[in-house]
Formats: sequence, structure tokens, C-alpha cells
Amino acid sequence: MTEQAKNTESVKSEQPRKRIPLGSRNILTAPKKVGFVRRFVNDTGDRLQMFKDAGWHTVDDGSPVGDSKIGRPTNIGSATNPSVGNNQRAVLMEIPEEIYEADRAESQAKISEVENQIKRNSRGEGRDGLSGSVTIS
Repeated sequence: MTEQAKNTESVKSEQPRKRIPLGSRNILTAPKKVGFVRRFVNDTGDRLQMFKDAGWHTVDDGSPVGDSKIGRPTNIGSATNPSVGNNQRAVLMEIPEEIYEADRAESQAKISEVENQIKRNSRGEGRDGLSGSVTIS
């Protein structure tokens, strides 16, 4: 058998890879961990350090991450970090769920206060919050 025939034969025996159209990539996925919230953080600037300062930790448990449509994830150091395109990588990070929920509640309280202030001002309420008028020009 010629070398070309051997190469052709080996190509035929491999499983054909499914073609994935451009623009149909799924979001990154990672296995859930009970009691923790996980997310991918893009490794740009000082973003990773910002998350570490906020109590997030890199995940290094060897969990498979990503989606076959995304590409091949690789490990750099102890953090699993798949490519997210444009020569950029992401790092899987996690934080205990109770800390995450406390941060969300604090953030929502600030948002609610601003929204309530906007509602009071748009109704033209006075100091007592119960009277006033609205004009549209």
C-alpha cells in the first residue's frame, strides 16, 4: 500500500468532526459546586486581582470546563482558563454563596434607594412624600 493510500485510509477511519458554523458558539460552561457561585473572569488588566480582593478564588480542581464549540481549554498554573477569542483567556473563579448573596443584597439596596429617589422626584412629591404635581413639557 502506498503512503498516500495509508493516509487516506487513516482519515476515513477517524470520526468526522461536526462542522460548527461561525457565530453559533455557546457560552462557557463549568460544573456547579454546592455552596459556591462560579463564573469566568476575563484575564485582562487587573481584573483577576480585583476579583481576588473581593474574595473570589481561582478554581483548580481539574473540572472539565468549556464547550466543545469553544475549543480546547488548557491549564495555566492551577486555574483552568479556556480561550474566549481575540487572543484572550478566561479564568474560572468561585466564591462562597453566602458572600455572593450578601454582596448582591448590598448592591440591590443601593439600586432600590436610587430608584425610590427617582420615583419621588418624578412625582413631584414634597417633603412629606405625599403631595406634588407632575408637568410634561
